[in-house]
This record gives sequence, structure tokens and C-alpha cells, in this order.
Amino acid sequence: MDAIVINILVSIVASGALVSVLIWLSKEWISTRLRTSIQHEYDQKLESLKSQLKAQTDVALVELRAAIERQANLLAAAHSSFAEGQKAAMERKLRAVDTLWSRVLQLRANLPPILGFIDLLTVDEYKGIKNHPTFIELSQGWSAEKISKLIDAETEQVRPYVGEYTWAVFYSYQAVMLRIVFLLVAGRTDTEKLEWHKDSATRQLIQAVLLTTEFKEFDDTIFGKVTWLQRKLESKILSAARQIVSGTEFGAEALEQAQLIQQRAAQITTQRTAQPAAGAGR
Repeated sequence: MDAIVINILVSIVASGALVSVLIWLSKEWISTRLRTSIQHEYDQKLESLKSQLKAQTDVALVELRAAIERQANLLAAAHSSFAEGQKAAMERKLRAVDTLWSRVLQLRANLPPILGFIDLLTVDEYKGIKNHPTFIELSQGWSAEKISKLIDAETEQVRPYVGEYTWAVFYSYQAVMLRIVFLLVAGRTDTEKLEWHKDSATRQLIQAVLLTTEFKEFDDTIFGKVTWLQRKLESKILSAARQIVSGTEFGAEALEQAQLIQQRAAQITTQRTAQPAAGAGR
């Protein structure tokens, strides 16, 4: 009897243990299946997400490349347009410089021989030429109107391309040289005007163009004074022209000097208006 009870108890305990093991195994199996299923689903979603991201990245990359290419084309077109504009502007400047210098040579060639005659004298001899036969002959026929015709009005068309400083120096060169001619011609009746280098308006304009040391050198020159001044002003025009050709910008100081030159030149223009004969001063 006791043996039967013990066997029954053992069977019950064994069955319970077996059931517990089976339950545990079932839980582990179910848990493993769930983890495997979840991992598989996660892997599928991850791969799908990777594929979507790759597709989006590829599309974005293509769009970015296209945008970069369009931008590069726009920049190339803009650069080409800018380069062409710069080239055209430089060509206009070069033509303007060439035209301006041609006018300098033209004016030099057309100036009356009386300037060459006066340069054979010292400044102290100027007043003594009033009755000199050569002076009388060379000064005849040079009216204010004829002197004014030496001005080429079309030259001012190059002004926007050569800049204010270069134009101011050229303008002063033209004004001073013609002013000297006018004063010498006027000296036939007014001896004081033969000393052209003492004329107030002329001196102020020359002083506006020359450096302080150059103006002193001008005052100290007693022989060949006209030629000295002519060559000095021409050298300044050439220097300004070289700066234009090199593409170097003129500084604020040069622009201020240009304004001063224009103001001084206006004084000669004012005198020309007040005295018809002074038209040669411009």
C-alpha cells in the first residue's frame, strides 16, 4: 500500500516536473520564435529603409550634380560675358589713348613757328623782340580765331575712356600752349604779354599740373622755356596713358589734382569770354 502511494506520488512529481519542463521549453520556443520573427521583420524593414534611402540619395545626388552643372554653366557664361565686356572696355580705352596722343602730335605739328623763335631767346630777351622783323613776320595772321581753330572739339569724345586725370592733363597742355601763342601775338601791341611765363592765369594752370619741384625748375629755366614746358606736359600725358594701358586705377590724389586743373583752366576760359581774343587760351 505504501509502495503504491509512493509510486503515485513519484509519478505525480515526475509528471509535474515534466510539465514544468515542457512549459519552460514551450516558453523558450515561443520566445525564440517571436525574437526570430521580430528580427526577421526588423531586418526586412531595415533593408527596405536602406533601399529607400539609397534611392533617395541617388536621386538627390543626380539633382545636386545637375544643379552644380547648371551653376557652373551660368558662372562660365557670366565669366565669359564679363571677360568680353572687359576686353571691349579695354579696346575702347586703347583706342581713346591712341586718339588722344594723335591729337597731341597734331597740335604739336600745327603750333606756329613763333614758339620755336621765342625758344631761341632767354626770358630776359622776350621784351626786346617786339620790333624784331622775324617776330613781326611770324606773328602776322595769327588771330584769336585762327588760334582757336587749332582745337579739335571731337577729341573730347575720348574723355569717358581716358578718365578725368588724363583728360585734365591733356586739356591743360592744349590750353597752355595756345595761351602762350595768344600772349605772344598780343605782345605786338602789349609788350608785357611777351613775358608769357609771368601771366597769372597761365602760371596757375601750369602750377596745378606740375609738381612743386617741377614748377621751380620751370621758373629757373631761362632758355628754351616753351620746349621745356611742352615736353614736360607731354611726358605727363604719356605717363597717364601708360597707367591706363596697364589697367592701374588713378588714386584719389590724381582725381583731386584733375579737379584743380579744371578749375584753373576755367579761369582762362573766363578770360576768353571776357576778352574775345582770349579764345586762344583754351
